[in-house]
Amino acid sequence: MRRLGCSAVESMHHIFVDCIHFAVWRSDAASELLAHTALKLSEAEISVDDQQGILRAAKFLFIDDAVTWPLKISQYYVGQIPSIRDLFTATMIPGVVKRRKLTSHISADWHTSSIRLAGRIFGSIQRTMAARVAGAV
Repeated sequence: MRRLGCSAVESMHHIFVDCIHFAVWRSDAASELLAHTALKLSEAEISVDDQQGILRAAKFLFIDDAVTWPLKISQYYVGQIPSIRDLFTATMIPGVVKRRKLTSHISADWHTSSIRLAGRIFGSIQRTMAARVAGAV
């Protein structure tokens, strides 16, 4: 089905991850998430070198990436985020409680950002389809 005029089959994955109609929204959401994650890491006094793996995962949350996503495809639109627990090492954050707290906070931020972006894209699709059914477009 080609509702948005894309040449690709508009699967759920295509619409949320690949569709050019929403590329700017994905890019903006990734930039915002990257900045927010970097701020949290800086506030937790994580060294710039140690931040790189986490920031890379944040940057690629909304696109397919073999390093960030275990199945090599982004699944943010179904409420999934990649596990970041292994990115926070005991040498990076010695305290178990502090490490778990930071991991939990960043995971929650990523999940919330994912839901917001997916909701925005889904809402746009719904409005477009409703307008077409009503004959307005």
